Amino acid sequence: MAKKKKKTIWQKLRSKFLSLVQKTIFSLVRIDKRKVLFDHFDGLDVGCNPGYIAKKLSETHPDLKITWLLSKRNDGHSASWLSYTGTDFLAKCIALASARVVVFNTLNSMSDWPKKKGQIWIQTGHGSFGIKKIGLDVNFKRKNLIRAEAKKTTFFLSNSAFETRVFKSGFAFKSRQVIEIGHARNDVFFDAALSASIKERVSKRYGIEGKKLILFAPTHSGNDVDYIAKIDVESILRALRARFGGEWVFGLRFHPRTRNKFLKHELSLDNLKGPDIVDLSAHSDMQELLVSSDAMITDYSSGIFDFLLTKRPCLFHLDQTMKKELEGALYFDFTDTPIPVSFDSATLIDNIETFDVGAFEKGVDGFLEGAGSLESGKAAEKAANLIKMAAQGTKVVELRAIYDERKTRGAAADLSAIPVQSAAE
Repeated sequence: MAKKKKKTIWQKLRSKFLSLVQKTIFSLVRIDKRKVLFDHFDGLDVGCNPGYIAKKLSETHPDLKITWLLSKRNDGHSASWLSYTGTDFLAKCIALASARVVVFNTLNSMSDWPKKKGQIWIQTGHGSFGIKKIGLDVNFKRKNLIRAEAKKTTFFLSNSAFETRVFKSGFAFKSRQVIEIGHARNDVFFDAALSASIKERVSKRYGIEGKKLILFAPTHSGNDVDYIAKIDVESILRALRARFGGEWVFGLRFHPRTRNKFLKHELSLDNLKGPDIVDLSAHSDMQELLVSSDAMITDYSSGIFDFLLTKRPCLFHLDQTMKKELEGALYFDFTDTPIPVSFDSATLIDNIETFDVGAFEKGVDGFLEGAGSLESGKAAEKAANLIKMAAQGTKVVELRAIYDERKTRGAAADLSAIPVQSAAE
């Protein structure tokens, strides 16, 4: 018992010391008015919405200093416009204290950090029309952190009326904090030349030129390994060949946490071995994989809602355990989407073999309209200009007036198509 008490005292002393260091650095380091700091999942990589915004910002406003919080464990990024700070405590303190604008995509990653007067915090999110409830809409333990971060965040960049409602109910954002311009990472779906170039590069990298790719991208869950072990790859490939023709390859893209689980425990599944199976889990940019895929299967990853923008075939596939765990935890039902859903292998194969492309494409249009989607291929450009203006001192209310995409389109979303239910309801 004495040892445990001593450890608790040490933890308190360490916390006080780090807090003192943090306050000292934030008081001494001055804000660089040209510095824009980006973060993707606490230094995981250069990617998602922050990555696409940063690249566009480097092209349109090269006078700004682009800096990334990036773990030293990551390498392979050598673009001239990238500068890295590291993610250790001191490096993060100095980076955050000196930035005029901070762009991040992970909720609660900044909740414990102070925000200096004159700084702009921009939350981009990393999901889309996510089907699973999040934040305050579920029994989230760290409610105080959610509210603290939302209060400090200058604005949130939304891609739809649906996402705006979710982040207002789930993460305590106010209407005045939201700017609806679309997600920068989804611009790639609207650029045919860029999409073709990415597909060619990805196909060459993984040796699948001339073949069609089915992307299997399940999310992380407690049941993920058992679920993945039940996937009948050969039956899926046969069904795809029969329905759509051509030679197909099964691409695995595990959630980073699931991938770490496989690596840590040295797991190997017999159903994931074969000449027509390729592991794409180490590919950091999910959008490049979505662009390169001809079809997609997931359990309930929000990536499938980005993939809807391609109007290519995609399917939900869950097992009965997941179905039970998700009861009461969804913003809308799987059947409220145009995406076929299955809870057993036989139904999944039948959904592939009977996939109605025309009905699906029509359903996608209705779903996106109902969600109030604002994706147009210009989100990164708008975000870059918005950051430039914010850095120069333009007020948030003025920025919202300039980038009111819904007003520009002259129509409000019909949210009745996708009922959003908060925990309070």
